[in-house]
Amino acid sequence: MKNLLYIIFAFVSATSFSQMKIDTTQVEYKRYEWRIAPQTKDTTFTSKLTKYKSGFYFEEFKHLIDSTDKYGNFLIYESKEDNTSIKPKRIHVHSFGNALLTYHFDTYGNRDSLVAILYNPKYKKIVIPFAKKYKRKGKLEFLADEDGINYYKYNIFGRLKRIEYFQDSVLYKISEYRKNRLISETYPTRKKYRKKYTYAYDKKGRIIKKDNNDYYFYRYAYNEFGLNREEKVRKKKDIVEEYTLFTYNENGRLIRKKRYRRKNRLIAEYYYTYE
Repeated sequence: MKNLLYIIFAFVSATSFSQMKIDTTQVEYKRYEWRIAPQTKDTTFTSKLTKYKSGFYFEEFKHLIDSTDKYGNFLIYESKEDNTSIKPKRIHVHSFGNALLTYHFDTYGNRDSLVAILYNPKYKKIVIPFAKKYKRKGKLEFLADEDGINYYKYNIFGRLKRIEYFQDSVLYKISEYRKNRLISETYPTRKKYRKKYTYAYDKKGRIIKKDNNDYYFYRYAYNEFGLNREEKVRKKKDIVEEYTLFTYNENGRLIRKKRYRRKNRLIAEYYYTYE
C-alpha cells in the first residue's frame, strides 16, 4: 500500500489542474480501528487512518478490499476535525475497487476538475473539467460539475446564503446556509419522499440534530473531547432505536466506540490504537 500511495500522490501531482496540493510531509498520528465481534469477542482489523499536520487525512478501509481490486478502497480528504462522519470533508481522492477518482481544486478551494481512472475491464481515463465563474474575492457565481450546474447566492455581508442545484435545467435541490452552516436542503421535484431536510447546531457550531430521513432523525451530544453520543430516533414515537457511545483517552483521542439497539443490546464495538 505504501508504494501504491506514492504512485497515487505522484499521479495527482503530475495531472493536477489545480493549485492546491496534498501535503503529506508530516504525520500527526496513525490510527487503527479494530472491530470486536459481540458474541465471540474476536477482533478484525477494519481501517487505518493517517492524519497529517496539514489537515489532510488518508483513510484505508481494509474490510472493504477485495483481492481483485485494482486500487483498493480509500479516501484522501481534508477536514477540520477527526470525526468526519458528522463533519463535512473535502475529498481529493476516492478509490473503490477498480475506480480511482481524483478531484482538483483552485486556490479558493473550489473544484476545478475530475479525473477518473477506470478498469472495466480495460484501462480508461476520463477527464471532466468544471466550468465556474467568480463574482469577487473568491465567491462563486456558478459551478458546473459532473452532476449539473450550481448557483451561489450571498447575503449583504457576503456570506453564503443559498446554493441552487440544477440537472438538465431542472431545479432539483436547494441548500440554505446561516453563518456558513448548512441548515436545510429542499428537493422541489420530489413526490414520493420528503422534500425538506433540516440541521441544527449548538453555540459552538457543532451539529446537534440531523433530520434527513423520512422515518428517523439523529441527535448528537458532546463532551470536552468531542462527540460522545449519537442517537438514531424514530420520529413516530420519539423512540431511540440505536445509539453510539464514544470514549476518549486523556489526550482526547478516540479509543472505543460502542453501538447499541433498543434495550441496550450491543450490536457493534470498536477499539482504536495509535502510533
